[in-house]
Amino acid sequence: MTSPEERPPSAVLGRIPATPRWKPGRDKNNEAAMMLHAGRVDEAAALLGEVVALTRVADVDGEGLDMRARALLNLAAAHEFRGDLVEALRTADEGLAAASEALELIGDERATRTVQLNGMLARAQTLTQMDRLDDALAGIDDAEALLDSEGLDQRELLQFSVHNARTAVLIVTGRLQEADDEAQRALAVALSVGPALSGHAYANLGVIAQRTGDDEAAREYLQLAYRAQELSGDATSRQHAVENLARAALQEGHMREAEEGFRKAAELAQQIGLTTRLAASRTGLAAVLLQSGRAGAAAKALRTLLDELDPDAAVHERLEAYSFLGDAESTRNRYPAADDAYRAALDLARSPRDRGRINLRRAEMHAEWASMSITPRSRRARLEKARDLAIPVLLVTEALRDGLAPGGTRERWSLQVAAPARELAFRLARTLGDSALLFQLVENAAASVTLQASAAADTAVILPFERPSGPRDDVWERDELPAAAAGLVGGEGTASVRFAPPPRVVAVPGGEPVLDEWIRTAEAEYGIPLRTETMVPAW
Repeated sequence: MTSPEERPPSAVLGRIPATPRWKPGRDKNNEAAMMLHAGRVDEAAALLGEVVALTRVADVDGEGLDMRARALLNLAAAHEFRGDLVEALRTADEGLAAASEALELIGDERATRTVQLNGMLARAQTLTQMDRLDDALAGIDDAEALLDSEGLDQRELLQFSVHNARTAVLIVTGRLQEADDEAQRALAVALSVGPALSGHAYANLGVIAQRTGDDEAAREYLQLAYRAQELSGDATSRQHAVENLARAALQEGHMREAEEGFRKAAELAQQIGLTTRLAASRTGLAAVLLQSGRAGAAAKALRTLLDELDPDAAVHERLEAYSFLGDAESTRNRYPAADDAYRAALDLARSPRDRGRINLRRAEMHAEWASMSITPRSRRARLEKARDLAIPVLLVTEALRDGLAPGGTRERWSLQVAAPARELAFRLARTLGDSALLFQLVENAAASVTLQASAAADTAVILPFERPSGPRDDVWERDELPAAAAGLVGGEGTASVRFAPPPRVVAVPGGEPVLDEWIRTAEAEYGIPLRTETMVPAW
């Protein structure tokens, strides 16, 4: 996932020249901002500390407070780059307080409002990395509400940053349709403001495509992101682009390309001082080891990394590291250790999609463990544990499809993303000899109607340096949807189209709804509605 646009507050020009008293500090702040852009984080942090110190005087005026705000918000970015998110948040709060004081004293004569909004969005980015997602979204909403301020500088750039920051949060929370809508809005603004900005939107679109099973579109988006971010000259964005391409190669099974990419990304992160991104690249290298058949080396690398990571900061990086550690230990037939790792990942997962992904891996692990069991009793117990994990995952994965607008992405979710859970659930029911469960799974599958995607994809990739012609068209027009789509709620357009939860299906007259107990278990586990209380007969 890409970071929101790194536009340092020092780049926001005041409407009148700096006075002699504050000009030396203003020049130092501008120099430090350029250092951050080039990836010289430690040097920038030292210089910014000097600028802040210049403002720690009893007779500081409005211009000095504006300069303090700029320097502190740049310093917060430096702390974030180095992985010290607690200090980044504290510094951002102090910088925003200084901006508010400056606005009270001198109004917006020095474009302090723009500085403040940049700072609010950067703070939301930090909160996202800390997994404080509700707070992050609230902060983005607060910043967006100020975009209509009279005389605001760089309004379009700030508009882009709002969409881009919100996209990042929506991806983490698993709200992929909304994330795609926001990323498309960000891209439209970026291409009108400055094509170099488009790299952030393309990177987010690439991540969304990966998570909805479209590897081809993901690769194309990430290549576009790389090209745009190479042009931008932003060292941190370039590191993100290299890392994202490595992750795409890993997902596609291109191990040599993935290893080279993660090594390059790790080197860039180390040069710049991006602690959290270095951890993510090291996790990627461990995943390459795992998929190349070196599970022991992967487990060792991941345990070393997890011992070094800040438990209060690298939430998403630790989630991935624990997930891969579970895979590595499962591959080594160390099943209790694998389950411990998966449970640790589960404790860090917020979205139903992430929780389901981890529990599916746990279910597969328990099924493998059953095959190694000595006694029939232990074998059956482990198969039942795998079943108890897999069926709720299947149900929640099917339900998450209903958050996607009609079209190829929604159908690809059904045919690819939900398929592993569906296959495992059927295999476990068959292995356990549970004919009643098999019957219910078949009835559930029959009731889960899906449109069949044609060979044409619904993803229209906007090329760099071209203005978008308008919103993407879906493969199926609204009036072409079959009767199964009668659960549609909302208005026109992909942003508002949603499917209502389907009713419960009764397969046998007078009997209980299909998978009713499992549905209630899944709703309690994942916190989303899977079915309404309405009951209809199977058709």
